[in-house]
Amino acid sequence: MFALNQISRRIIRITSGVGRTTHSSNAILSVVSTNSMSNKDTAPKRFMSSHPPKSPSGGGSPILSNTNDIIGKSSDSPILSHTNATIGNSLHSPAGPLHDGKSIIQKPGGCDGTTLIKPESSDFFIPQVALFEDDGRRTKRVLVLCTGGTLTMAPDPKTGALAPVEGAVTTYMKEMKELQNESMPEVIVHEYTPFYDSSDLGPSDWAVLANDIKANYWHFDGFVVLMGTDTMAYAATALSFMLENLNKPVVFTGSQIPLSEPYNDARRNLIMSLIFATRDSIPEVSIFFHDRLLRACRATKVNTHRLMAFDSPNIEPLAKIGITIDENEHLSLPRARGALRVHARMDTRLLTIRLVPGFDDGVLRQLVDGAKEDALKVLVLQLYGTGNIPSVKKSFVQLLADAVEKDILVVASTQCFTGSVMMGHYATGVALKEAGVVSANDMTLEAISCKAAYLLGRGDLTVKEVSKLMDVSLRGEVTPSESLNPPPLSSAYQRASRKGKKYY
Repeated sequence: MFALNQISRRIIRITSGVGRTTHSSNAILSVVSTNSMSNKDTAPKRFMSSHPPKSPSGGGSPILSNTNDIIGKSSDSPILSHTNATIGNSLHSPAGPLHDGKSIIQKPGGCDGTTLIKPESSDFFIPQVALFEDDGRRTKRVLVLCTGGTLTMAPDPKTGALAPVEGAVTTYMKEMKELQNESMPEVIVHEYTPFYDSSDLGPSDWAVLANDIKANYWHFDGFVVLMGTDTMAYAATALSFMLENLNKPVVFTGSQIPLSEPYNDARRNLIMSLIFATRDSIPEVSIFFHDRLLRACRATKVNTHRLMAFDSPNIEPLAKIGITIDENEHLSLPRARGALRVHARMDTRLLTIRLVPGFDDGVLRQLVDGAKEDALKVLVLQLYGTGNIPSVKKSFVQLLADAVEKDILVVASTQCFTGSVMMGHYATGVALKEAGVVSANDMTLEAISCKAAYLLGRGDLTVKEVSKLMDVSLRGEVTPSESLNPPPLSSAYQRASRKGKKYY
């Protein structure tokens, strides 16, 4: 599989039906504008950096360049391809002249004196202030990152089979009158080419999305990611951990029916995702599908044929739409403090096993004993009910204890759709806890795997420290043990001690 950073890309920007295109050999990059502009009538001064940083050695490349090429024209560079266009209200891009790595090439419509900066680390950011009073942005801006999926599909002219079509989303969005409404944000669409099925995307591709959001964080008010639904919950959950100190909405969406079909769910999903991407009240990674906005690290795919394909089993939706948008404000997370940081490394040495009655634990014994040093770091077990195993299998408990001694993080989750693991309630659960097995509480499988991969990928935590953090809510992905619902047949004291405690 090729990572997204190894393939070409396309950026689309559409303003009043007029497309402008450019091509570059790098990913989306941040831009710092200086005072001078080449054309004051067509490119008014909007924003500038209060302290423009110096360009790193080797120069940078623009995120956008205002040239008059035709949309969809092939790039001169075989690595990356960018096509720019703006959708919705007219607002000038913070784009500048094209940079070829040696000298600045002025293009028609380019901005003189624009400095192009490529962040050297995830801690790099560009402060921006309005140049004049009452000259600030009034229209919000949203960056749409499109990796493919059902939403982008159209019938093949020869076979009639549905297949992703590059540029199709841009074509339809240019014709959507809803996006021309004054209340809608300005939208910039970035298409990664070629499109891939979501099952082909993995941690390296999620890192590309996270880094592109980081590089453009100060140029947009929100972000929308369009992708296939099969692994959307994994990708969205991973980004919720990768993007530390996120204070802007990042909304994932897709569809069950292509946008090209007369009847589809893609249009509403797309429009509502753009709306939620402009709302400051939910500055976190989320998934919008059908009629609800879900916390990404609580969501999972629940249906392959119905329009409500996603749900969050152990927490209410962040918001639901009807005649109005109803937000569950009590689910809001505290505002993040500090600059946005991207943790792109994820340790993928992880294995998930779902137990079935009568399983042979000898197979698992061979796996644990035969694994080379550090070949396996996380073992996720999907157990029965509240985290139960056959009490007669003493060898299985000893096997898990041996795995823990080898510095393998063993996590116990439940096979049930809703509910939580309660390892201290039944005798078998107590045995697992004594063996060093960690409870996943009410986390989804997506949250367990992505959280463990993120924590181990940081490189500054031991396995014991990671095991303790699995019970700590980092992005609202888990309900801590002390606030879970009381177990069945619990005492009045247990019920009273937990009453009113809610953690999200």
